[in-house]
Amino acid sequence: MNKPTPLKLLVVDDDDIDRMNVERMLGKSDSEGWNYSFVMARSKAEGMAALQAQHFDCVLLDLRLPDGDGLELLAAATADRLRLPPTILMTTLNDRQTALRALALGAQDYLVKGEFTHAMLVRAIHYGMQRDQLIQERDRLLRELQSAIENIKTLKGLLPICSSCKKIRDDSGYWDAVDAYIVKHGLASVSHSLCPACIRHLYPGMADKIISATAAEERATNQPTT
Repeated sequence: MNKPTPLKLLVVDDDDIDRMNVERMLGKSDSEGWNYSFVMARSKAEGMAALQAQHFDCVLLDLRLPDGDGLELLAAATADRLRLPPTILMTTLNDRQTALRALALGAQDYLVKGEFTHAMLVRAIHYGMQRDQLIQERDRLLRELQSAIENIKTLKGLLPICSSCKKIRDDSGYWDAVDAYIVKHGLASVSHSLCPACIRHLYPGMADKIISATAAEERATNQPTT
């Protein structure tokens, strides 16, 4: 049986001992047979550069960094529209408000240094990746739904019109005259008249008089009342 491809982790931590502890904890295959490869960054700037240049399966992010903190890195990645991998914030600070801020900024989990075990770290990594996959699937479904809604709007704007009698087919498959369709769907009120071309076709001997009279009537109708 082929071994799974090693998970690529970005560890952003300026403490040499903490980075070594993470690498030691994950140095052997976990219970599911996963191995890990590591890219180490010692500052917020190095972490951002790595995120911009490479793909990672998970990020282990220290809260306190020499040029800022992990929360600032999360915010900067969002501002730069980076695809943020599942991210686990690691810190010596056991503070609920900090944890909530990290989660609000896109972190998947929050671990307190010195208190988590190998099993807890592995679980946080895999649970974070699973949650991230669920979020991606949700976003994909939302995009498809939005696209379907836009398509429905477009289709509703297309009216099947008979090329011969000019009747319009409604959603139930019935054919209505244009004026009946407009009134039925509340699109407008309808008044009936004849265009100049039809007047000349129907009443060739009186066309000019009828057109002039019709125009005069329309002007009178549209005159503002005083």
